[in-house]
Amino acid sequence: MNQEIPSKTIYLGKTKIIIHSLLMGMTEDEQERWFEDEWKKGNPVLKQIVEAAWKCLEG
Repeated sequence: MNQEIPSKTIYLGKTKIIIHSLLMGMTEDEQERWFEDEWKKGNPVLKQIVEAAWKCLEG
């Protein structure tokens, strides 16, 4: 029962980014629902990712 995890490849300049996540197999609406549900549950990893992203945007 090995489920293959969907992935998405993004190129940013010379950098290749590969995201391996079940989120990649979801529609945008499903992703949004997942994010909102996990945020309400207090998912600590999600909160750390959001905090790190904000720090990157702040400079």
